Amino acid sequence: MSWPAFLKDFPHGHLVVAVAVDVGADEIGSRRLRGLRDLLHRVIGRAASSNGGFALTVSRTAGFPEILCGFETQADADALVGLARARPTDRYPGFATQRVFDLDTATEAALRAGLMSDGDIDQR
Repeated sequence: MSWPAFLKDFPHGHLVVAVAVDVGADEIGSRRLRGLRDLLHRVIGRAASSNGGFALTVSRTAGFPEILCGFETQADADALVGLARARPTDRYPGFATQRVFDLDTATEAALRAGLMSDGDIDQR
């Protein structure tokens, strides 16, 4: 689902934001950032327990690269929150819940390992 369609269909959805801390502000369209977005898409696809809608988009509104992950259901958002150890935030008004995590090299490796081990992610 596209980001505009998600916002139209679920204006008060659930948001999980991955801050791409190892990607520079000038790398918004980079292969590296697209790879991180694709990784999150695969992780969400495996972790989501419902058939609820979700969408991802890359943003630099905050001045640094972020991957916004919007979810129709809180259960699906919570699945990513648990894997990434996301913490509450209030920077994104309008969403029913909003959490954020740093998508650094260690978190990326853990998420990739989880995909290879059928969802089991070791302690970082």
